[in-house]
Amino acid sequence: MSITNIKQTEKLKVLLRLLANSEKIEIACSKAGLNLAITKKFLSL
Repeated sequence: MSITNIKQTEKLKVLLRLLANSEKIEIACSKAGLNLAITKKFLSL
């Protein structure tokens, strides 16, 4: 399954798992298929 065919909630789960494993935010967003600027804004709330 392609990263574009999964739900946003699943992408966030991937992002959180990568961040928990000490992945840099830029790389984690890329791997999870998320926009870096929007994700940074979301996490700063």
